[in-house]
Amino acid sequence: MSLNDDLKQLAARSMTDARVRRAYESLVEQLGRADTVGRALKTGDRMPGFVLPNAEGRLVMSDELLARGPLVLVFFRGNWCPFCVQTLAALKSALPRIAEAGGQLVALTPETGRHLADTKRRQKLNYEILSDVDGAVGMQFGVLFRLPQISREMLAEFGVDLAERHGNESWLVPLPATYVVDRGGVIRYAFVDVDFTKRAEPDEIIAVLGGLKDR
Repeated sequence: MSLNDDLKQLAARSMTDARVRRAYESLVEQLGRADTVGRALKTGDRMPGFVLPNAEGRLVMSDELLARGPLVLVFFRGNWCPFCVQTLAALKSALPRIAEAGGQLVALTPETGRHLADTKRRQKLNYEILSDVDGAVGMQFGVLFRLPQISREMLAEFGVDLAERHGNESWLVPLPATYVVDRGGVIRYAFVDVDFTKRAEPDEIIAVLGGLKDR
């Protein structure tokens, strides 16, 4: 089964809760109406540079990453999001093929501190997890949006305190977004969707990386 097949099954189970379904439908409708995806960086755009802390507290520079080869950059909401957790696990499984195709995998989240480390430890991830502090990089990519009130209330009911997790009260989270960037810093693949139950397929990412081997 593909990643999105697995996510469809997860969505079917999640949407049996009426609160979750209402929040999901409201969010997708609102983001689609606002053409949120239209403001995100696209294929052919240049990736903005960044310096961000990883789960071990070390600063990671985008220039250093690109010097080692093409970059697969994945934005995720946090370890409170089951769709994100499933995606991170699928990418972990695909990591040997991503590396064989010449790529490096980096995942960015607005979460900070212990939550960043918890994500990597609990899932035993063997790739970089970076904290997009205050959403600076997500804003440059155009993939951040302010979570609507209905979603905030639902998360609060489930005990998810985004202000504590993010270290601020902006309520900004990223769209599901995946980019493949060549060594020159040019985006060669962009997946951005308002529907958080949909993600880029690892096979697609690997195919794009394969096409960059001679560049």
